[in-house]
Amino acid sequence: MTDRLKDKVAIVTGGISGIGKAVAQDFLSEGAKVMITGRRVELGESVAKELGNPDRVMYMKQDVSQEAEWKQIVEQTIQQFGGFNILVNNAGIGGAGKMIAQTSLEEWQRVIDIDLTGNFLGVREALNQMDSGSIINISSVLGIFAPMAGAGSYSAAKGGTRLLTKAAAIEAIQMGKNIRVNSVHPGLVATDIVGDQTKAYLEHSKDPIEKIGQSMDIAKAVTYLASDESAYTTGSEMVLDGGTLAGRN
Repeated sequence: MTDRLKDKVAIVTGGISGIGKAVAQDFLSEGAKVMITGRRVELGESVAKELGNPDRVMYMKQDVSQEAEWKQIVEQTIQQFGGFNILVNNAGIGGAGKMIAQTSLEEWQRVIDIDLTGNFLGVREALNQMDSGSIINISSVLGIFAPMAGAGSYSAAKGGTRLLTKAAAIEAIQMGKNIRVNSVHPGLVATDIVGDQTKAYLEHSKDPIEKIGQSMDIAKAVTYLASDESAYTTGSEMVLDGGTLAGRN
């Protein structure tokens, strides 16, 4: 532990698996107190116990697309840990894996509700509740370019998150608040979202680093953005993609 996040309190959505769990784990190792959220209660409670004691880490059930649940999460976090100054909007789902022409409105809306509207609700709550701190939105390299057919809704949501981040960064400054807002854009990372279609893309890609990234690779970057080391960084997008963008023709 190096205490880079000492005296800080974080909410990490989707913090019970994959990148979110790795972020929570790294935050705790750096001295933060963490509220992890997710929809799977049994898993969430188990992960919270695995990560640490209740005075340092707590789990709450949350559907990030529901406005009322955001208010409850923030209120409980402040009550439990005495503050709130880091938000990691990590919760997300993959798309239906269908071409746009075959995607139903229901399938489209589900991805937008969770992957974009959920981030908006979190950002809005943080801007209103925090006076200073850091908001980190987990987007994707697919929010910058769209190399795969069948990822239309996912790319649209992640691209929307990219621009939501920049808009919020500017507005935080205009509000007179010392809140930094940045986005992180992972490439292919070994999480539950990575399906056979994505793995097949990797097998035929020409990325400079020909491997799937690990959740902790992303978590370390998120910790930097959450810490005071990133005091001069806002409205930025951090790409962690094994060279995918650099290797494009």
